[in-house]
Amino acid sequence: MPARRAAYDGPVPDVPRVSPEQAERIARRQYGVDGRAQRLAAEHDDTFRLTAGDGSARLLKISLADERAGPVSQPTTSLQTAVLLHLASAAPGLPVQRVVALPGGRPEAHVAASGRLRLVRLTSWLDGELLGRAAVSAALRRETGATLARLNLALRDFRHPGARRTHRWDLQEFWRLRALLDELPGSGLLPEVAAALPAGGPAAADGLRRALEECLDRFGAVVRPALPAARTQVVHADFHGENLLTDGQRITGILDFGDALTGPVAMDVGIAACYQLGREPDVLAPALDLVAGYHAVDPLPEADLDLIAEFTVTRVAARIIVSQWNAAREPANRGYLLRRTPQAVAHLTALRRLAPGEFAGRLRAVCR
Repeated sequence: MPARRAAYDGPVPDVPRVSPEQAERIARRQYGVDGRAQRLAAEHDDTFRLTAGDGSARLLKISLADERAGPVSQPTTSLQTAVLLHLASAAPGLPVQRVVALPGGRPEAHVAASGRLRLVRLTSWLDGELLGRAAVSAALRRETGATLARLNLALRDFRHPGARRTHRWDLQEFWRLRALLDELPGSGLLPEVAAALPAGGPAAADGLRRALEECLDRFGAVVRPALPAARTQVVHADFHGENLLTDGQRITGILDFGDALTGPVAMDVGIAACYQLGREPDVLAPALDLVAGYHAVDPLPEADLDLIAEFTVTRVAARIIVSQWNAAREPANRGYLLRRTPQAVAHLTALRRLAPGEFAGRLRAVCR
């Protein structure tokens, strides 16, 4: 595996946000585009829909730049732009946004805003319904998996120095989240998350911290030793319903490469499967549809199937820990950051009821 950074990359919660008015000025000065900026919900980056007077729309994303690298070389943040440029050439049929170049031809701009150096990217706007808000059939779940497979095939030969990074959602570094868990309340749940859980249901939070600690222990014993032999490439690492658009039958948009990095293919599929988990009594069935769709396009070896099962559970645990840790440090964004945490608690509870080996066994069955 390539060497990884020791510290987490990405903006920290106390960085001042860029206002819509600032975003409009940046678009005007850098791109010559006049438009109204509407903030979109995002974990860290300042993201805006920029609507011009003629009604046309673009996406303006303003990220915190790595000031240690200087404005000329920003390998980690500019990875997103490099991915989009690569896909435009290597897989023009994939529904991803297209980079809008600056008047001089450069794909990105660096500006100072709210006292920090920022990296600015303007892309085309993709219309469609978010997959996470749509009625999803088994066929659409399989198509979602197939789309992820086509994306990974397109990225298989892509290389970029910024991909050798890590961040808090990087499941290869899941072991680091033990320190974040230690900062949460004794139960492992913030009060508003506990209040949102059904009475008498998975909110039996006295067992949640123990469950999360057991996930961390299992990662150290089972997953981490398997990583050096895992197939790796640049992966999306956040392939879920709020980053995908659909027309009800196909995936019509793949959004937000902000978490992209070099990682195991199995991790990428496990993350996607995590967000397709269903309700009891069969929490696995919808996720199996996605993996089957992936396997039909990019066949998965058996070693990957074992890791997919592990990474799916690991991502559920990471959602519970990281979302709450971020929310505790950015109160103004709590609603967005905690929106799926109660669901993750319910999924972890259901997954822990499965018999040992059941998840991996069912993955093998659907991929035969």
